Amino acid sequence: MTEDRLLELYTGTLELVAERGYEKLTMDQIAEATKSSKATLYRQWGSKSALVVEALQCVGETEQQTPDTGSLRGDLMAMVDRAEEQDHDSDLLAAIMHAVRQDAELAAAVREQILEPGRETIRAVVQRAVARGEIAADCAGLAFVDYVFIAPIVLHHLFEGDEPSPDFLRRYVDGALLPALGIH
Repeated sequence: MTEDRLLELYTGTLELVAERGYEKLTMDQIAEATKSSKATLYRQWGSKSALVVEALQCVGETEQQTPDTGSLRGDLMAMVDRAEEQDHDSDLLAAIMHAVRQDAELAAAVREQILEPGRETIRAVVQRAVARGEIAADCAGLAFVDYVFIAPIVLHHLFEGDEPSPDFLRRYVDGALLPALGIH
C-alpha cells in the first residue's frame, strides 16, 4: 500500500474506534468503511489489535529526539510544546483506555509500543536532570515522574470536559511536576 493509502486506512480505523468503541468494532466494519478487503487487512495485520496499535503509532507520528535544552524545566516545556502539536482525540483515548482493560493483546501492544517509548523519554530527561544535579538522586518523586507527567493528558477531559490547554500543561509542570521532584 502507498503511504497515503495507509494513512487513510489508519485514520479511518481510529475514527471508527473513537465513534463505535474498540470492542464493538469488527474487521468487516473497518474493511467496509476504509474500502479495503477484509482478507487484505488480516493478511497485513493479522488482528484488529495489531491494526489499531499500528494506526495509533503511525497517525501523527514524527521522529522526535529527546529534548535537551540544558534544564529539566526547559526539557519538560519542550515536551509540552510537542504534545500541543499532536492531536489528542479524547473519544479515541477513552475508547482505547476502556479496550485495554478487556483485550490483553491490545493492552500489551499499547504498553510496549506506545506508552513505553514515551515513558522512556520522560525518564531520560529526568535522569539527565539528576546527572546535572537539578534533582536529588534519592528524590521520592523520581519513581512516579512518568505517571505525574501523563496524568493531566489522560484526566483533564474527565475532570473538566475538555482537552488541557498548553497554558494549563505549563502551569501543571511548574505547579505540580517540578515541585514533586524538589524543584521550586
